[in-house]
Amino acid sequence: MSQFTSTNASDVTFKRELQPEPSGSDPARCPNCGSFALYVDPVRGERVCDNCGFVVDESLVDQGPDWTTFEGDDRIRAGPPPSVMAPDKGLGSMVGNGLRDAKGNPIDARSVAALNRLRRVSQWTRYDRTERALAPGLAQLSSLSSRLGLAPAFRERAAIILRKAIEAGLSRGRSMDAIVAAVVYLAAKQLGAPRGLHELSEATGVTVHRISLTAKVVSRELGVFSRASRAEDFVPRFASQLGLDPRAGERALGLVAQVKDSKVLEANSPVGIAAGALYLASEELGVPLTQAQIARLTGVSEVTIRKHYRLLKESLAEKEKPLEAA
Repeated sequence: MSQFTSTNASDVTFKRELQPEPSGSDPARCPNCGSFALYVDPVRGERVCDNCGFVVDESLVDQGPDWTTFEGDDRIRAGPPPSVMAPDKGLGSMVGNGLRDAKGNPIDARSVAALNRLRRVSQWTRYDRTERALAPGLAQLSSLSSRLGLAPAFRERAAIILRKAIEAGLSRGRSMDAIVAAVVYLAAKQLGAPRGLHELSEATGVTVHRISLTAKVVSRELGVFSRASRAEDFVPRFASQLGLDPRAGERALGLVAQVKDSKVLEANSPVGIAAGALYLASEELGVPLTQAQIARLTGVSEVTIRKHYRLLKESLAEKEKPLEAA
């Protein structure tokens, strides 16, 4: 007999150690009937045998994500999403004004006094230095945006620029009203729907020169650049606010497009060009519109409207001369 065919007592012990445990301890099999047909009930959190109905495990922990598929990309674990319109982006905490405990029972006077002290301390320490300076600016920004009828996208872009300006120390020695007006002016230009300096001046009480100067400083220091305003950016909004016929607005846009490359109008204000184009279009189509109405809305004088009205007519006449000669 070969030496490899003999079996020693140590080999028997080793084989016994390698043998699996009884089938009842196999997690993939039902301990009741031995079936492998196990399924997980996600509603009850149980693992059940499909053959005999025996509940193998219960109170299972859901290992999946803690959001639903219809929430899109805003996957948050708790609470509202962060907002740039709040000084702390909505991530801070505060002591509420409730006077009842967790069970709904009223608390005694000693606890009320302690909660009031904690509430005051929480208000003092809730914001850091930058957030404390940002709080009144954001309040003014919300008020100005409401008066101008700005969309949430404009408010958020302006809030981001305002936060950067305060973090860079640009608010020292400058009026917060001027900074808020400047960031709204820059945000509106970045998003392609600029607001005129006269509109912001009337809404905030800050002079046009101060808003323009502050906007230049913020743009230079923070690197906030945007394309120059064009007359066609103002025409649709002015036409809508004046309640003009759609044909008048389209004609005014056509007039602006025709004189876009004219060197005569290069150095002129886009708001003035838009006002002159609206007046010229209303005159051509017979729409009743006065210079005073346009002046009240756009913030430019009637003299400026007449000036751009004449410039537009001259530019259009010059473009028509080569066609007549041909």
